[in-house]
Amino acid sequence: MVLETDIAIGDEADGNGFERDTGITGQPWLSLLVPVYNVRPFLEDCLRSILTQIGGDSGIELVLLDDASTDGSGDLARALIADRGSFARLLGHAENRGISATRNGLIDAARGRYVWFVDSDDVLLPGAVDALRAIVEAERPDVVICDYVREGEGRYPTFRGPERRLARCTETLVAGTFIRRRLHLWSRVWRRDLFDGAIRFPEGACFEDVATVPWLLLRAESFYYAAEPWVGYRARPGSIMARLNRACAGFDRRTNDDMARALCGFGGALGRAVPHAGPETSCVVARFVSREFAKIVKRLLRGCRSKAGCAELRAEMRRYRIAMEGCSPLPFGQVVQHYLSKGKIGRALELAFWLAITRPERHVELAETGLDAVLPEGA
Repeated sequence: MVLETDIAIGDEADGNGFERDTGITGQPWLSLLVPVYNVRPFLEDCLRSILTQIGGDSGIELVLLDDASTDGSGDLARALIADRGSFARLLGHAENRGISATRNGLIDAARGRYVWFVDSDDVLLPGAVDALRAIVEAERPDVVICDYVREGEGRYPTFRGPERRLARCTETLVAGTFIRRRLHLWSRVWRRDLFDGAIRFPEGACFEDVATVPWLLLRAESFYYAAEPWVGYRARPGSIMARLNRACAGFDRRTNDDMARALCGFGGALGRAVPHAGPETSCVVARFVSREFAKIVKRLLRGCRSKAGCAELRAEMRRYRIAMEGCSPLPFGQVVQHYLSKGKIGRALELAFWLAITRPERHVELAETGLDAVLPEGA
């Protein structure tokens, strides 16, 4: 199979609003997809970690989409792929559209049977592509799961369940992912056809991974957990999580609202996709949602306690509680009972405290907040 290449951003724009290269023929087995936006200090390490592994393999394509960077990231990407073979494409947005639009554009441009999103501030660890190729050739799973490492730290597992073998159980895949609480897009390699139909990243919203990965899991019928790190995660000062974790920062309502909305409808979707799921699976998902609720409440207190009165803060906490409990397959009170049954007294007391001070009165106030859309029908 021969994969031709165009490394420059072309003049032809497609219907998705980004300029793209033309002239690609044949189908690769893997598309490595790299969104690029103002990451020049990180980009060279990222791309070299990929380029050194794929060499001249005509079965792999590298697709980058520059989301109108202003720091020269696009020019650097073009230079790096210019002298590295005939398998790379650089696409570009005419104006900045955000990470979700960039990911959607990359999926639309991808031609491989499998797609692997690699964040441009991270790196692929040596041997990752060869390990993936061996698994795909032998097993053909819908999803391949890997672990990652952080700079100066050890391995971070992303899944709990069967290791180093093909498994065929959607419920096990969902439970094993949520129990680790790591819903990254980049720690999984997906069959591209899982994205067919309604799976799109929510444009204009943060936490696009959380709003997409769970639904992809529900579509997967088989998976393979490699149980080894393939990605080197590098924390970037301007990232969403970095902003949220700054203790001195004010409360970012829009970003936290996006988190509250991210799993809208998933509780019901889980019940439809896995109708005979055990109670432990529902509880694992509910624990995830309730802990995200607790995180938001604590960020709210940290960021707004000097600016808002008690009644206002409590109303805002209640708003998040109603919205997020509506996304959960179980009421948060049942999560408290679960914690108690497992002897996790600290977790139970913390969640019970937040539930006590956010006891819903009526849901009518949500119509003015923008979060009413996340409530289940009839709530």
